[in-house]
Amino acid sequence: MQTLRDFWLLARPFWSSAEKRPAFLLLFGTILMNLCLVGVNLLYNFWNLHFYNALQALDYDAFLIGGVQFLFLQLGLATFTVAAFHFQQKLTLRWRRWATENTLQLWLQRHRYLKLQLGVPETDNPDQRIADDINLLISLSLKLSLGLMTALVSLFSFLHILWQASSLVKIPFAGEELVIPGLLVWAALLYSILGTGGAFWLGRTLPRLNFIQQRREADFRFAMMRLRENAEAVAQYRGESEEHARFSQRLGAALENFWALVKQQKIVLGYSTFYMRSAMIIPMFIMAPQFFAGAFPLGRLTQLSAAFGEVHEAMAYLVKVFPEVAEWKAVVDRLIGFQRRLDQVSDGGGVCLEHSAEGFEAAGLSLWLPDGQTLLTDVELRLQPGESLLIKAPSGFGKSTLIRALTGIWNHASGVARYDLGSTLTLAQKPYLPLGTLRDMLWYPSAPHPQDDPRLLEAMHQCGLDHLSARLDSELDWSQTLSIGEQQRCAFVRALLLRPQVLFLDESSSALDEESERRCYTQLRHALPDAIIISVGHRASLEALHTRTLDLLPAQRSDQELEYA
Repeated sequence: MQTLRDFWLLARPFWSSAEKRPAFLLLFGTILMNLCLVGVNLLYNFWNLHFYNALQALDYDAFLIGGVQFLFLQLGLATFTVAAFHFQQKLTLRWRRWATENTLQLWLQRHRYLKLQLGVPETDNPDQRIADDINLLISLSLKLSLGLMTALVSLFSFLHILWQASSLVKIPFAGEELVIPGLLVWAALLYSILGTGGAFWLGRTLPRLNFIQQRREADFRFAMMRLRENAEAVAQYRGESEEHARFSQRLGAALENFWALVKQQKIVLGYSTFYMRSAMIIPMFIMAPQFFAGAFPLGRLTQLSAAFGEVHEAMAYLVKVFPEVAEWKAVVDRLIGFQRRLDQVSDGGGVCLEHSAEGFEAAGLSLWLPDGQTLLTDVELRLQPGESLLIKAPSGFGKSTLIRALTGIWNHASGVARYDLGSTLTLAQKPYLPLGTLRDMLWYPSAPHPQDDPRLLEAMHQCGLDHLSARLDSELDWSQTLSIGEQQRCAFVRALLLRPQVLFLDESSSALDEESERRCYTQLRHALPDAIIISVGHRASLEALHTRTLDLLPAQRSDQELEYA
């Protein structure tokens, strides 16, 4: 029941969204086509009766009529199957698009994608949750729910046939013939209960194994992706053997769990195959004495055998789809866990950011680590337009964490920061270079403006990137093409293009020589005379490029207010 409640929490937003009208129409079409398929199967059951009776009676005309009827039945079966597939896939497409876009929006809003990584490290592979698990949830949910509906409709459609036919079965008892009402129905029910219970007992560990398998497969893919992203560093360290060992360890973990999953699936598969196939012969053995006694013709026996199979298959539906039910449960567990962690990171507090068009102010700023260790307490900062501040501290003190808190992406903080929230930019030590053309990358996160290429080329010249000016339309993986120094100069180009009022630089010139660093800072100040610049860095040369300096020393962690020159 908990899994069903979790599934409803995941599915309800779509079915109450603006997509609900077309979604319900597609669902109705899918259900209608599946009901038509049940109708065709019911007609096919009666076709069995008349066709095999015609064979037994050597009635050639009835045999030919049966052949024509069979063609029409197959045509209907194919038509309704294709139509049901069309409506179901169309619904899957709409649902997946909406659910993926909605989850992406939640993941990207309020820096949750970063907060998950910083504060909730146990959330493994969110990319897999969004790309794969949503698709699995939707496709499996529709398949299993529609299958269950079809099974129930088939069950009640064929029960009447079996119930009536049970009167033909006469059991000798105390010198009389005993007729048990609904004998064939009770036989199908008992056989299905035993089979379903056995399948659930044998496959009780499948949901957990599926959950672990998905996680280990994703971990293996992620390790290889990390190598691709850091290929040059690994090559310089000559770390191929270590990387190979790491890959082998993760692959071994995935394959070990996979084999445990396979062993469990073999048991369930063998049991369910024997169970489902053996059901075909049961009604024939039950009715064989009356058939050989001439109580009814071959067509009747064939019809009842097929009806028993339909009823039994409907009752044993969960046995047949148990591996998929186990996978569905694992998907629901992964997605609901991801959803709850998204909710957790959005409620984690952090610095209260308030918009102010004049200056920069931070009041009562306190920082701590997720384990509770205090970094800073009651920091006060005030800067006027045109001022610049250099924050210095020993490595590991929390300088980057301070920038994260001031920009609202660190939850373990308190206090208030007031500045122009609509015109701010942060340059990280390792800039993010998205895939695309050089022009796209330099304008990021804004859309490129080809008409402003003269301004772009001027900014590139100011930051010493003239040698890249002829490659604006080149589409490469720039993070692997450019040196870290060139990447940092690209980040300064972005600042010149976007002209923020508040600019945070988190060791964003650490890979530049002092002359290039001075050149980039000078161009920033010349282009943005009224901007407030807050930098984090270690170099003494940076002090001359800022109007104020704040030294954070270990002894000052608990001071009420930090003084800066």
